[in-house]
Amino acid sequence: MSDLSIIIPTFHSKKLTDICIRSFVKFCPPDINLFFIVIENSSDISYKTHIESLADNIQWINNNRKVIGSEANASALEIGIQQTKTDLVFTAHCDTCVTSEEFYKSILSKYNKGNKAVGMLHDKHPQRIKALHILGLLTEKRIIQKVDLYPKYIDKIQVMDVGDSITEYCRSNNIPYYNFDNTYNTPSLIKAIEPKYGRLNDVARCISEKGNVIYMHLARGILKTQKIYVKKNRINLEEWIKFCNNILE
Repeated sequence: MSDLSIIIPTFHSKKLTDICIRSFVKFCPPDINLFFIVIENSSDISYKTHIESLADNIQWINNNRKVIGSEANASALEIGIQQTKTDLVFTAHCDTCVTSEEFYKSILSKYNKGNKAVGMLHDKHPQRIKALHILGLLTEKRIIQKVDLYPKYIDKIQVMDVGDSITEYCRSNNIPYYNFDNTYNTPSLIKAIEPKYGRLNDVARCISEKGNVIYMHLARGILKTQKIYVKKNRINLEEWIKFCNNILE
């Protein structure tokens, strides 16, 4: 039996957080105990009761620190890890969705082979360090506690994103880590995945060794919830909700 904490920062995002938690629950095998820590980065409690009803072992925390953006995400993770009681931790953005039973088998298999950080994709920003992204990352509580989760800047340019310090720590200490194949880092993989997943413009689809999609990231989900993300040819919130609900029903 394995115990796993899922830390999910969110911000006025009932629909996204609902899908995220339901997906972790739906595909969870019986030999894994999940413990959710949901950090709402405001004083909003309007959807607290709904979120707490989605599974056993859900802890809701309001983060009222006066920070925004990346710093708010780091702050939420910092609060979440303080509440974590398990050795293994998975950090997830609220606009993510588990899509297969292979997800748990895949991430735990990579961890059990010695990879102390297992990421669903890595950041490809040219000015940063190509770290495993915190939007979907399995690691150990002890490792997170050793690092500063906040982004780092040089001359106001962000050179490390939230949680990049986990990868930096692994590299500095020769600790193995693993990054799954995905359509964000390798767009050509879109041609090889199941056709229904191929139509999701700008969604990161993370792939198991068997070639199946096991995890997805909408990207800019909170901005889309607030209707302030305006780039064209991107999947919108309603399309994401419909697609994910079809998987989860």
